[in-house]
Amino acid sequence: MPDYTIKSIDDLYRRVPKKNPNCWKDINGKKVPSSFAFKTKPDEDGLSVNIAVLSSFQETVIFSDLFGVAKFPASIPIEEGYECRQDKKTDNPAHALIVGDTRPIAKKLAGASVEIFE
Repeated sequence: MPDYTIKSIDDLYRRVPKKNPNCWKDINGKKVPSSFAFKTKPDEDGLSVNIAVLSSFQETVIFSDLFGVAKFPASIPIEEGYECRQDKKTDNPAHALIVGDTRPIAKKLAGASVEIFE
């Protein structure tokens, strides 16, 4: 199967640790992911995500007691000049990377999360 080309119309899933208070904030009584959940760490090549059309939030979350999942549009990193590419794993063909340091766009990614699965 050839690699999937991520387009602006695609949605991406980001797994968010439930037990890390830095990853969540409260907005009007609703728990939503903070920008911290969308920042690459210094040793990472990019932000790990799943391509929504190749996955589901259930497949993304894996351990629902440990993680939540945020869905956001790929148009944000693409329009900001980031490469979004499929990065298949043996156990996860939907895996992808937003390549590079995402700290400059983390707030936009968090704000654009349209669905949050806890």
